Amino acid sequence: MKFAKNLYSIKSVVRVISVIILLISGNNVIAQNDEQKIPIVYLESFLGGYTGENGGLLWGGELNYQFSKNLLSLRYSKINDISVSSVVLIPVSNTNAFADEIAVLYGRRKINDGHSLSISLGPSFTIYASNSLNDLERERIRAFGAAFETNIKWFKKQKRNPFGFSYGIKLSGNVSKNYYFGLSFMLGIGWHKLYN
Repeated sequence: MKFAKNLYSIKSVVRVISVIILLISGNNVIAQNDEQKIPIVYLESFLGGYTGENGGLLWGGELNYQFSKNLLSLRYSKINDISVSSVVLIPVSNTNAFADEIAVLYGRRKINDGHSLSISLGPSFTIYASNSLNDLERERIRAFGAAFETNIKWFKKQKRNPFGFSYGIKLSGNVSKNYYFGLSFMLGIGWHKLYN
């Protein structure tokens, strides 16, 4: 029950921060109407693996807003511990251990023709949950930390419709009580550069 309340509070924080980012983006659109420029706003999802105290599957989503070369991001990451079955030698999800992470990141993003490179850092809040094999003992750890990431992505640089897709690689992690480092493939959608 406590975990459900914590998850609900995390979702509330995500909604509030999303509204703030969208309001900032909306104000930028109004300010740039004279120049007829579309702001740089895009969503991305990512999937990959992580290592640290444990190892396993890393996935999540991110909302990004860029002004000048500054990049604001709201990131949700989910990690699931995975073990390798000794019988069939395939990865098996271990649902007894997982973590939910929310991070607000600030960074710099450089656009060069049809690709971009960014690096970001910011505070994070993580709820790590671990159950014993008999599910009698449950451990919940709530921790603040320092989240980071660097991304390289590619997108179509010249097109009639500036709204489009991107793809790339994300190196991300979190330095906290339960640290991790991950490498993911990402797909994005939105406005990835300034278009006239």
